[in-house]
Amino acid sequence: MDTTVVELTRGELLCRLEAGAQRRRGLSARDLLRLYRAGTLEEPCEVADLLALADLLPDDDPLFAAAA
Repeated sequence: MDTTVVELTRGELLCRLEAGAQRRRGLSARDLLRLYRAGTLEEPCEVADLLALADLLPDDDPLFAAAA
């Protein structure tokens, strides 16, 4: 069984998060995560892939501090 591994840098993750949040919600990645963490993001299941990407970042990433 072949397994494909895709490695992304922090910059690539942030770029995908920003583009996806902007295109799909009209928000910055920071605002998307802030709303999610506050429990006020409407239909979070619609952006579950973006939330999973954000989860690949370390817990102490500056993006999370900005989203607090």
